[in-house]
Amino acid sequence: MQRSAIVKSLSLASVVLSLMGIGAPSALAATTTPAVNQTASTAPVKPTTPPADYGDIHKTLVPLAGTVNTRDLGGYTTADGKWQVRSHSLLRSDQLVGLTTEDIQKLTTDFKITSVIDLRTPGQVKGKPDKALPGAKNTNISVLGPHAYTDSGSDGEFYNQRLAFGHPAVVGYHKFLNMVLANPQATLYHCTSGKDRTGIATVLLLSIMGVSRNTIIADYMQSNQVGKKVERAWLMEYYKEVLQNYGSMEAYITECLEFSPAQQEQLRAKLLVSTDGKNTPYPAAQKPVVPGNNTGNSGNGGAGNVTNDNHQNDSSANQTGVTNPPNNVTSNGQVVQPSKPTNSTSGTHKPGKKKVVKIVSTKKMRTTYKYQLKGNKVWFKDAHLQKTKGHTPKHSKKKWQLVKQEKVKINGKAATYFQVKDRAGHRAWLVKSAILNFK
Repeated sequence: MQRSAIVKSLSLASVVLSLMGIGAPSALAATTTPAVNQTASTAPVKPTTPPADYGDIHKTLVPLAGTVNTRDLGGYTTADGKWQVRSHSLLRSDQLVGLTTEDIQKLTTDFKITSVIDLRTPGQVKGKPDKALPGAKNTNISVLGPHAYTDSGSDGEFYNQRLAFGHPAVVGYHKFLNMVLANPQATLYHCTSGKDRTGIATVLLLSIMGVSRNTIIADYMQSNQVGKKVERAWLMEYYKEVLQNYGSMEAYITECLEFSPAQQEQLRAKLLVSTDGKNTPYPAAQKPVVPGNNTGNSGNGGAGNVTNDNHQNDSSANQTGVTNPPNNVTSNGQVVQPSKPTNSTSGTHKPGKKKVVKIVSTKKMRTTYKYQLKGNKVWFKDAHLQKTKGHTPKHSKKKWQLVKQEKVKINGKAATYFQVKDRAGHRAWLVKSAILNFK
């Protein structure tokens, strides 16, 4: 009898955990619509008691009747403790379909939101459109592309394949960062649950601000306190892939997302204030004076330019300790809307010529380690953007696993690329002709 009672108790506990959403994979949560819609008539989820390591979500949570995961990034301090993010300037959130009249009034009056960035797919936006905020422009940037399908074997793979190096994510987060920089008032950004796509957007912003990784991870994990499941391992997989390919988050943001050091400095000047109680603005970078140069061309690194020349200018400016402001900032400090990015090749891009890229198909592969790579062939960080990672060794017997296959049309010309992985977990993209099958 006692054994039967224990079994029944465990069964009931499993049902409760299932109803709470615990165990639902992140990739699935990001690509499907929840069965229960959070509307004005639905009671908000009450935040749970936080684990000691991840802090209390009540410090950042914005109580709204129509959302459960709206948070103010204001107050997060930089790693050196000297600066903090401005209050009421950046809000992360879940979908806004259930906003009440009072919610809208609060976001408009108290937070003065003038830009809403929706990271969902077009289908998700159409199915559950945001409630409009008076005076705010709503922009859809789908960082998952046209469809929110998932072809990854795990949630960690979903993060690095779709949110770190997927073509829509690279272009989408580039535009996202430029829009935050260009908006003189407060920005609210969101996806469906406010945890995956929104979580990575927050990682990018807080990384640029100089917030410590432990604090960024803690903010990411706080979604669990409102019933939106995330796991530390998912974010750590994202970090692992970024660091393996670029060495640092700063290099990833600069090189992959094409958001220059000068623009990052400008964003810090816009969003940071001192922690000494005086709220002194973070000092904006000064444009250096070049003797004998009256052409006004010393400030390269604009939001819309992604040529290799701009990277060189950004790098040299950063080494001297004085960065040039991006060319979407006028001489009086006013920020204007940047142009859209182009997809550049590695060293062969001609200024003004746009590359038309279309992903035809994507296929997940589960092959064993039995492939060899042709010597001295170019491999890429991202096949779609043709970002050169280097060349394969001229003479190597190393075995590789085929992970993913994609058919891509670049300027109308079709090509097949394979993502390969070695035993250490390193990944790269190569064109199909560079793969040898040796059994």
